[in-house]
Amino acid sequence: MSLAESGLLTSQFEKKVLSGLLSCGLSPASVSETSPLGIAVSGGADSVSLLISLSSIFKPALLRVITVDHGIRSEEESGGDARFVQNLCEKLNLSCFIERIEYGKIENDSRMEGLSIESLARDFRYRAFESFIKNENLCALALAHNQNDQTETLLMRFLQGSSLEGLGGIKKARGKFIRPLLGISREQIESYLKAKSQGWRTDSTNSDTTYLRNKVRNLLVPVLNEHFSGWEKALLSGSRKALADEDYFKSETEGLSARCDVNKIDRCFFYSLHDALKRRLFFSFLNRLGFGGRFPFSVFEEVLSWEKEEKREIVFENVLVSLDSDFLSFSVFPENAGQKTLTLENGFFFVFNKSGELVEFDDLLIQTESSDSEKRLRLVISKKEENISEKRVSFYVNSPFVIRSSLPGDSVLTADGKKKNLSDLFNDWNIPPAMRCRVMVVEEFSPSSPNECLFPRAVLASFLGAKNWIVEDSKL
Repeated sequence: MSLAESGLLTSQFEKKVLSGLLSCGLSPASVSETSPLGIAVSGGADSVSLLISLSSIFKPALLRVITVDHGIRSEEESGGDARFVQNLCEKLNLSCFIERIEYGKIENDSRMEGLSIESLARDFRYRAFESFIKNENLCALALAHNQNDQTETLLMRFLQGSSLEGLGGIKKARGKFIRPLLGISREQIESYLKAKSQGWRTDSTNSDTTYLRNKVRNLLVPVLNEHFSGWEKALLSGSRKALADEDYFKSETEGLSARCDVNKIDRCFFYSLHDALKRRLFFSFLNRLGFGGRFPFSVFEEVLSWEKEEKREIVFENVLVSLDSDFLSFSVFPENAGQKTLTLENGFFFVFNKSGELVEFDDLLIQTESSDSEKRLRLVISKKEENISEKRVSFYVNSPFVIRSSLPGDSVLTADGKKKNLSDLFNDWNIPPAMRCRVMVVEEFSPSSPNECLFPRAVLASFLGAKNWIVEDSKL
């Protein structure tokens, strides 16, 4: 590449970054020494390209840099990333703040809390970002998500059964967080850095396909590239359409919500709405009341079935949803109130988050044990009167998860990748209708769509003299 070609490439890239800033709603004129622009830099190619390009657009006094050492990988590797960013900032005469998390803390917290390392790392990282924005009085903090991240995210959310909201993808701006590289590909990023003779760091975990994003990036995307020309363009186009549709639904929901009390809605009005609006209005009530957990879509479907009922009630964790002759009402209890079990008229619902949890159900003991993986728990179910070591059912399941009674429309995966309705399964197993309410369904939560669950992972009926149906990991 000639010097002229190199200069043209870098100029074009920086113009794209500037255009990205404008598309995020940030005018360069709004960046000042008293209200500077922040940049989150990990040391990878994406964030380094963001740092280099923004340092060409703005004077050093207008920029602030933060890097987070998560303490997950080896101290040499993770600390080396932070030192790389610090040294690069010194060359560019930029202010750099390093947020260091105690080595091993995230992994330990993951085991204690039953949460994934990725989600905890993200929580730590964004808390550090929020503090950095406040302490430095930033006008915005630029993050380095790019076009490839967007397509990978859309694929992940589709595979996890995300609703329309999730298929809108990563947003360009959320509060003071902006993503000016969303329209730029990873190939363009690496070409820019090579033209600038600028190196970057590579995270050794990028090849670990234990993580869903890496599985999508390293296994699925190459197949799509080989066999489905133009898939990225089509996916991004579909995402923009989904985002436009969701903006409409959001506006409609806000209008409906403004007509309701803070914790209740006229039942006739609620059930007169289209199901798409019912769902969004339902979850908007939970958000308004401060419920920050995962509320399963299957529970919402149970509420939908109440339309002809006179009076019903569901408790999930610390949320009570009740129906009377006039209203559908919502209540959220303090988190320490011990609300753990969802009770239906002919059913049950138990939530499991971490190792060591124990629930007694009829003549059964249901408990969780730790495993070698930070994401998974061993589910163990046995008869109360027998020694706990005599395990009747034992298999691994991703946390958090629920055990519940079956609901209309439930299905499970078959060996050929198709789905089988539970009603057909119950008929095959000759389970009497009166006994079907005691069949246990194990269902995992979706990590990227916190308001929804995946399809049932297992159906357990051996305690009723029938069989069990457990979906293998390879089928998921």
